[in-house]
Amino acid sequence: MVKPEKEDWERFGRASKAMAPELIELSHWRNNPLTFDMASYYAQIMIHRAHTVMLCEEDIIKPEEARAIIKGIKEVEKEASGDSKLVNYMSTETALIKKIGEVGGKMHIGRSRNDLAHTKRRLYYRDQLNRVIKAVIEYRKKLIKSAEANTDTIMPGYTHWRQAQPITLGHYIMGHVEAASRTVERLEDVYKRTNLSPLGGAAFAGTGWSVNRIRTMEFLGCDGLVENTHDGVASMDYYMEFASAIAIHISNLSRLSEDIQVWSSDEFKFIDLDEAYAGTSSIMPQKKNPIILEQTRSYASESIGAVTTIFTSMKGMPYTNTSDRAMLEPHMIDTAVGSSNAMAGVVYTMKPMKENMRKHLRSGFSTMTEVADALVRLFDLSFRQAHDIIAHVTVEALNQQLMAEEITSEMISKAAETVIGKPLMIPEDELKQALDPELNVKRRNGIGMPAPDSVKAMIKTQKTRVNEEEKRLKSRLEKLEQAKNKLIKAENKL
Repeated sequence: MVKPEKEDWERFGRASKAMAPELIELSHWRNNPLTFDMASYYAQIMIHRAHTVMLCEEDIIKPEEARAIIKGIKEVEKEASGDSKLVNYMSTETALIKKIGEVGGKMHIGRSRNDLAHTKRRLYYRDQLNRVIKAVIEYRKKLIKSAEANTDTIMPGYTHWRQAQPITLGHYIMGHVEAASRTVERLEDVYKRTNLSPLGGAAFAGTGWSVNRIRTMEFLGCDGLVENTHDGVASMDYYMEFASAIAIHISNLSRLSEDIQVWSSDEFKFIDLDEAYAGTSSIMPQKKNPIILEQTRSYASESIGAVTTIFTSMKGMPYTNTSDRAMLEPHMIDTAVGSSNAMAGVVYTMKPMKENMRKHLRSGFSTMTEVADALVRLFDLSFRQAHDIIAHVTVEALNQQLMAEEITSEMISKAAETVIGKPLMIPEDELKQALDPELNVKRRNGIGMPAPDSVKAMIKTQKTRVNEEEKRLKSRLEKLEQAKNKLIKAENKL
């Protein structure tokens, strides 16, 4: 985590508590964006090393030439860390030649900037895919912990921002946990289509040199080749998918932030946000503003803008290597990671105001579906008949300014006579149970439903999936590390 360099003078009033470290990190990334070439330079250097070793193994260059190139390119890499002008390929090559002589130009045998650039992009994006996956996994883990603490936290569930049926906060949170599992699946699928090597395609038609594409693929940790050399320098669909997956994920975060902002409002008072994730007003001392929730929604708009830009740049492009393409920029990937961390922190630290949730349940009519179901069970009505009767009762209760729990059997019987032409007297104990929000929730105990036991079952399932996701991530990272070690071992043989 990035630490603040000095005292934060923006923290005062109802936001005096130190800003959450996730917010500090996100702010740092967004205020100090890296260019794509700078962020991906490490991948360019890795490709130079792999290609040079392969040229030597195939007897295209001499071992002493390969040694000089590899030693020199590592020195150029160090210099480039403090000089962004060196990160473009020709600048890197020129710096290398100045350092070791004309032998440095042999690094480019059998290669073009085209296949080099496309390989670099794939290596950078595959590493960033793993980084985003890791952040989404951590987001899922924190939300699961919050859901575990709220399996019995009864609250109104909403459709169209109207009270619909009672649920639990744990049930709501687990909905977002499951949505994020699809994000992980989506990103893992993109990884498969990204972690492929186009190296050896040269400009687009390959090369007459006897390059070993499989060997460089192994050194770079790729899972396969982009076999067609034309496709290798023309394709960009893999990072179009990556941009789309990010936009979907941040849009889901945006929907979560929208709900929490409404629920934390003075009118609802369902949620009390941790001060570390809020700001305050310069003029109104009472304010604790949910700034990160609003920022997350703006980030969703940015991510959709990135998708639109990338897709638009691709649609009229000839199918070959061109420069008029838009990239998925590092700052958008940073934002996906940072906003995942931030929203995980918001949910993990927020405090449900349970009494206010119950108060809203009492003053609302979210139990009416259960009352209608009771009529169906007791009197063998069609659900539509029961629905019409209870709609009539609801209107009458509202007109009399009654709460749902004050509805009587007589009111239902009178409504039934009006709607279906005969009175129906529901037993008082049946009516009382149907009007109880807690019993409403407990009765909904099927797979994926809001009953505490059902939510606990979902939590168990998602914990298992998280463990599997972590294992797959670890396996991918270990394979990449093994490839790096293979390259180092091959270099040492020189």
